[in-house]
Amino acid sequence: MKTNQIARFCRGARAGIAAILVLILLAGCASVAPAAAAEDDSPSEQSVAIAVAPEPAPAVTLSPVSLADALSGGDEFAILFVNVGKGDAAIIRFGEATVLIDTGSPASAPQLIAGLNALSVTAIDAVFITHSHSDHLGGLDALAANYEIPMVYSPLYAEQDKDGEGKIVKRAEKLGLPHQELVAGKRVPITSDVFFEVLGPLVLNEVDDNDNSLVLRFSYGGKTFLFAGDMQFSEEQTLIDAGANLKSDVLKVGNHGNPDATGDAFAALVSPAFAVISTSTREDANSANARVFSALPTAEVFVTQDFAIGALLTLDETGGILVSNPARNAAPKSVAVQSLDAEHQLVTLVNNGATPADLSGCILFSARSNALLRFPEETVLPADASLLVGQNGDLAFPNEDKPLNKKKKNTVTLYDRLGTILSELAE
Repeated sequence: MKTNQIARFCRGARAGIAAILVLILLAGCASVAPAAAAEDDSPSEQSVAIAVAPEPAPAVTLSPVSLADALSGGDEFAILFVNVGKGDAAIIRFGEATVLIDTGSPASAPQLIAGLNALSVTAIDAVFITHSHSDHLGGLDALAANYEIPMVYSPLYAEQDKDGEGKIVKRAEKLGLPHQELVAGKRVPITSDVFFEVLGPLVLNEVDDNDNSLVLRFSYGGKTFLFAGDMQFSEEQTLIDAGANLKSDVLKVGNHGNPDATGDAFAALVSPAFAVISTSTREDANSANARVFSALPTAEVFVTQDFAIGALLTLDETGGILVSNPARNAAPKSVAVQSLDAEHQLVTLVNNGATPADLSGCILFSARSNALLRFPEETVLPADASLLVGQNGDLAFPNEDKPLNKKKKNTVTLYDRLGTILSELAE
């Protein structure tokens, strides 16, 4: 395997670079009468020390590789930290079992589905929602519309709406999804030998739901993984005070790498060899913050915005951790979104090519309603033919009868199965 394709890293020490600038300003030695001193602007002898904060190590970036190379480690275990912008979504595959931790935002749902396609996921066993914020919960609607979800897990201590009902509970009920609330100490079995341990939250934070984040830890192949949701200093301290076992090989960094999370004491207890920050600094300039890098001096730190589909973590034949950057395909663009008919709630696609176009796994997304269709396998659009998507069309957006807004401008985008835009129409 080429070293510029898949990087394998060993845990090692990395120190921050600290610099001290000392300015010594010397005044003249002659004695001066008090009256003259007021007129003399020469500085008296002094020494000024300015401490420069350590520069963090830059995030690790990897050259794109084919999915075949990225998944050639010989083991069916994989974690894809999906690039969903300033949000969180991780897809974890244990052989035939697949678990999601968070689902990104409504607008990033196409990227979430592309990540599932990248790992060839056809069935989902469980979804963990760490807390109620939209950049973690928002993709659940599109996910539920296109996949069977047998169970949604969320923390018992969580933000409630004005009626006193948990926001995640209410969303699960609306979508008709089985739901279970978790408390610290609970173990959730995934396979016969893999379970998720719930570390937090330990108490309800009525001020900020970030600090009600579901904190999960699991082990596989001799490696330990810690997912911190959007946990900040307050929840971190409750875990430290409770004596929670935080040591892990891989850390999904809390709160998108913002400076109000991943405190020095917490980071030292975790002491990961690898860390992943899920964010887009264009959307959140304070995320992937220098202070957080400084708190993780021994970790190789990856930021999802640097990966087209997401940062893919696998294990090699010896149990070593591999991190790679799966590439998108150069998709043919013969299929286009031809028209949007808001009156009849129909989207027309046309194949302008000379050969049939395979739409299996492709993604059609309406930005106005967040309606999303993942095309079923073996969906083929013949050459010079059209396809209507809508309740009265050839296919329909699942669980959505009004994908278009009659009064406002609509934008509909067609993606290939790995998230490359094939066509977009706004009207």
